[in-house]
Amino acid sequence: MKDIRLVMGNKNYSSWSLCPWLLLKMFDVEFEEIQIALYQDNTAEKLGPYSPSLKVPVLLHKEVTVWDSLAICEYVSEVILGGAGWPANPKRKANARSISAEIHSEFPALKKDWPMNCKVSFSLSPSEELADEISRIDAIWSCCRRRYGENGNYLYGRFSIADCMFAPVAVSFDAYGAELSSDAHAYLQALLDNPFVQKWITLGRREKEPLSIAYASNG
Repeated sequence: MKDIRLVMGNKNYSSWSLCPWLLLKMFDVEFEEIQIALYQDNTAEKLGPYSPSLKVPVLLHKEVTVWDSLAICEYVSEVILGGAGWPANPKRKANARSISAEIHSEFPALKKDWPMNCKVSFSLSPSEELADEISRIDAIWSCCRRRYGENGNYLYGRFSIADCMFAPVAVSFDAYGAELSSDAHAYLQALLDNPFVQKWITLGRREKEPLSIAYASNG
């Protein structure tokens, strides 16, 4: 048994499970995946031994249990990566933490209307509320790339937790045909070109579980 275990949901639509999974993969951290199918009659029973909240994802590291995607990423950065999950510059780090918390806690229309689903690909016109949220995300991506992205293709140049938190959004934007500015679209493509994001999408498309709505069962 590996020291680090990540309890996660279906890759097809467990959007928040993608975030810590991607962080661990990008920093070459060995871990065991424990995948539990969501929206089944026995899902809560299977999650019980691992998750105090009965939600995914959950990280088990030796004697420590951490749940909630952003909390897991913070823990991994601090305890396992020596802080490398965030930009080193304090100003950039503060900004990265702010936008990560924002995507984690806000954007209800996105999470309701355009849930992550690796198997769909069609243009879906957004509601007025969702259009406003897309514009806000476009502004976040464009601003970060212009101000901080000089040393790479990600929001702060090199890969960080912020990119993990927006990876599910990129999958959704691509699936439903979000219209973005050129700067935001370039960043969207950088995330979609990430080999681990591509692997996640491929594995999600292969899953046989019934399709469902994702965000509500994650944290």
